[in-house]
Amino acid sequence: MELRHLRYFLAVVESGSVTRAAASALVAQPSLSRQLRRLERDLGVALFDRDGGRLRLSPAGERFVPIARDLVTRADRARAAAAALRDGATARLTVAAPAATVTDVIAPYLATTDREHPFVTVREELRDGAYAALAAGADLAVSSTPPPARLTGRMLARLPVFAYVPRSHPWAARTQVELAALAEAPLLLLTAEHGTRQLFDRALGDAGLRCDAAFETSSAPIAQALAAAGHGVAVVSDDPRYDLHPLAIATDAGQLRIELWGAWDGGHYAAETVGWLADRLGAHCVAAYGAAAAPDGR
Repeated sequence: MELRHLRYFLAVVESGSVTRAAASALVAQPSLSRQLRRLERDLGVALFDRDGGRLRLSPAGERFVPIARDLVTRADRARAAAAALRDGATARLTVAAPAATVTDVIAPYLATTDREHPFVTVREELRDGAYAALAAGADLAVSSTPPPARLTGRMLARLPVFAYVPRSHPWAARTQVELAALAEAPLLLLTAEHGTRQLFDRALGDAGLRCDAAFETSSAPIAQALAAAGHGVAVVSDDPRYDLHPLAIATDAGQLRIELWGAWDGGHYAAETVGWLADRLGAHCVAAYGAAAAPDGR
């Protein structure tokens, strides 16, 4: 089994056809088809069901896709590690994280670093997709949900969730708002797939409260913009925009905070560097949001 055969197999899976896969891989279609059959012979299993010239993943092929992706990802990481060792270069790392985390945590942290720091790129993912991105080439995943047991990870910080109001709002003289009072206000909330919304809904449920959203959006900046225009109170974890006033959200368990977790593959060639980066992101959160943002809250 050769690595290039795995790449051809994945190209067909991702493009949906041998013709498109051959074009993207810059090989002739007959040659690519022969390589696929050779891969099947090497594995001793049919990866595709062939019907009138069309390819459709077989049950075995569907189960083999994540294995092939893992092997290709590991090979690419090994090649990157060898290049770094050869050139004496600092590692290049990719972090997968939700947009708010990229904007308010990762980018501000990177702005404090220099050229001796590992070169970091980012991939924006919804919180539920961050860990899956590790199998697609990301080195570190950051999410508001704890990582699966197969990964190495830890909590990085506990970040505040704010209720944002314009400076003209009656609450603008306060530093916090009780959850019960907030539930009675017209709320500008993120949609259900966002970790901040799920945390807020759980807090309401724990307190036996309900609310009616004035508007739901997938964009935290839009929620804040609508709050600035007077349409309601935005509940997000993002840093303030549009001269809005942030209010801590008080619950029976204390200020509402969302957990930030970091995770990576324990077998990663640069696992020590990835873990170090996770620790530095956590330390940046504490420096930016205060000691209460530390994982132990102190």
